[in-house]
Formats: sequence, C-alpha cells, structure tokens
Amino acid sequence: MHKKYVFFVAFSLLSQIVFAQLKYLNFNMSINGGYGQLIHKTDFQSTPLEALYDFIIDLPQTKYLTWQQFLDGYNIKDRYWQPRVGASAMLTYRDWPIKAIGEAMSSPSSYTRASYAVTLGLGKDIYISDSTWYISFLGGYKVMLKDYGFGASTIVNSVGRKESRDDLAQFFGPQGSPLGRPSGDMFTFRLGFARTLDWYYRWSVGVEGYYELDLTDKLVRNARMTNFGAQVFVRFKFFGKNVEPVSYYANPAGGKRN
Repeated sequence: MHKKYVFFVAFSLLSQIVFAQLKYLNFNMSINGGYGQLIHKTDFQSTPLEALYDFIIDLPQTKYLTWQQFLDGYNIKDRYWQPRVGASAMLTYRDWPIKAIGEAMSSPSSYTRASYAVTLGLGKDIYISDSTWYISFLGGYKVMLKDYGFGASTIVNSVGRKESRDDLAQFFGPQGSPLGRPSGDMFTFRLGFARTLDWYYRWSVGVEGYYELDLTDKLVRNARMTNFGAQVFVRFKFFGKNVEPVSYYANPAGGKRN
C-alpha cells in the first residue's frame, strides 16, 4: 500500500511538471512542394539491369554490345530530378535552437511513392524587418524510416528515355528491394526565407533549399539516398508563443531606439 502511494505521488508530480511545460511548446504544420535531384550512385551491374543486358546480348544482332553501350543506349544515369510534394510538422521548445521534424513526402526516387522520416537538429527562425520576414535554418540528423520509392522505381527512373522506362517498369514488375533496405541515416541541412501573412504571425509562406547526405553504411546498402533541391511551403502555427513585432520609439536625445 505504501509503495502504491509513493508511486501515485511521484506520478502526479511528474504529470504536473510535464503539463506545466506544454505551454512552452511550439507546433507548426507545413504543406511543401518543389523539385529535387536524387544522387544514388548505384552500381547498375549489381541490379536486375544486368539480367536485361544478358538477355539482350544473347540476341544475334546485339551480341557484341558492351555494358557501357547498353547504359548509353538507354541513357541510364545514377542521378535524376523528380517533383516532391507532401507535408511536415515541426516541434520546438521555448526559444531553444532545437527542432524536431516529422515528414510525409513523396519519395526522392518517385513522385508517385511516399517516404516517411524524422529529423532532430540545431536550428532557429530568425525574424527580421519588423518581424514580417524571417530566415530559418536547420542542420542535424535525419532518419529515413521508409522510402517506398527507393528500389525498382529508382532504377526505372534512372533511364532517360521515356519509352524505355515504360518497358522496364513491366520488365521489373513489383520488385521488392533490389537496391537494399529502403531506409537509412542521413545528415540534413536546410536554409529558408519566408514572410508572415497575418497580424498574429500564424501563417507564413516561403522557399527553402535542402541537402541530405546519406550516411548509411555501404556494407548495409551500397546505393545512396543523397538528394538536394528546393521547395516552397505554407506554414501554420497551431500553438506556441508568437514572435513579438519589432517596435521603434522616439529617442528624446535624437535618433531611434528599440
């Protein structure tokens, strides 16, 4: 009985502390859209493309086709551009320069597939120009939880010729993970510039550039998820302390003071 009482008191105190800190949390939601390039650096001879090459050189008219000629003929590259759309949520505490972000975006490999990730890093929104404009930045660690586009879609979209992409999509069919696991560890850096839209500083719109470097051990997965690009965003602050507008008051001694 005594232990239950102590546990109840401790739990109550802890709950009060947690709830007392909730008022210092800031929570934003963003809708994002842009364009980015995936740099996967895949060794295509270790993928199902080699089976297609072997099939082609078995034909009498193409038996002398080299691997490089095969890549050039299909215009196969280890990087390409894709549109990106999705949503993200950002959580901060007080004015601390720490940001936590959750993302549900289209995959860097294919705009028709989804990817999910969480990021924790150092960053801040710095307001300027009478608190109407602000600069945002973030640098930190990103965990790609699952990228449903990484794999067969990565290989198919690496082909430059559209008619060949359609043929290869049928050739691969519903492949599992031909490039290895569709998750990974990444370093990310973001830099944005935005403008608030209302007097309450709840709505803002801006543009953001990003770079994500794949840190996953190459023994686990040789192909990379490294990508970079730019996106526009519309952001809404659900709760949290709003920035105070910069005000100027006349200085009797001359000039201006804050």
